[in-house]
Amino acid sequence: MKLSDIDALIRIHTRSDTDRIVTMINRDPFHFLNGVSVIEFEQSLDEPGRRIRDNTFVVVIGQTTVGYFSLCFVELNTHIAVDCFGTVDVEWRRRGIGTVIFNFIFKRLKDIARQDAKPIHFKHRALTRIPGEATIGANFGMKEQNTLEIFCLTNMVDQEVFLKPLGYQFRSPTLEDANVWAEIYNEAFHDNKSPESVIHEFQGASFSKNLYFLCTNEFGNPIGLLSSILRGTHARIPTIAVRREWQKRGVGKLLLSEILQRLKQSGANDVRLTVDSKNDVAKSLYNKFGFQQEYKRIHYVASFLP
Repeated sequence: MKLSDIDALIRIHTRSDTDRIVTMINRDPFHFLNGVSVIEFEQSLDEPGRRIRDNTFVVVIGQTTVGYFSLCFVELNTHIAVDCFGTVDVEWRRRGIGTVIFNFIFKRLKDIARQDAKPIHFKHRALTRIPGEATIGANFGMKEQNTLEIFCLTNMVDQEVFLKPLGYQFRSPTLEDANVWAEIYNEAFHDNKSPESVIHEFQGASFSKNLYFLCTNEFGNPIGLLSSILRGTHARIPTIAVRREWQKRGVGKLLLSEILQRLKQSGANDVRLTVDSKNDVAKSLYNKFGFQQEYKRIHYVASFLP
């Protein structure tokens, strides 16, 4: 059955939709939230200052929820950056649902740009492992911005342990570290993460004192950070960041070595992380640890003027 033969309804998400959404996500092995719980998903909608809950929608055909998507808004000085996260149920793909979703998103963002009197820069993340995701960006006239590569490590046994330089330590972050965590993160990724967002993350169900840590130098000053999430036996490393003045001194290698040991002890069978396709230094480091490219994520962008 094609979408042209049936009616699709897009409506605002309610708490009663979350169980079905989580089931959809966990049926898709390539979704970045794969393995998420209902509690984690609900908490992700309430990140401070991002308007996510008010911009999370479900796609319904008849009595069946066939997809969902969330728009995440980041207010910047010159524009509003909007990221989109979501999925179409694996059994309903290649039926035009993505086109319906993007028509809705584009209309909504045009309206918000006019209402807020501020340009909107929208980003679509297309996974090369999911047929049609890259095509839809091109079909809507979006421009290719950059490409990220998803690396996977499956050998958790033969990992070399690197000794820390004298005085260096790893420690779990506390809420009092929110400012420095945001500072290191934003410097590394040219982002605009707020301390309030960091606190929200630290208080979330995905946070683990064992799998989030700061690296400090001999003076106790934080010089790098790492966050990881373990769901079942599958782990993901969303963030590795090192202060600019401490880069190329082996801090990233220390962070990666430490987390792989911790994940192995925690029962992880595989680990995934993401790296910019142009970051040859990072890719070389990951290859030395046994990571191999699994697939790519292409970022497409579109702008909406007031």
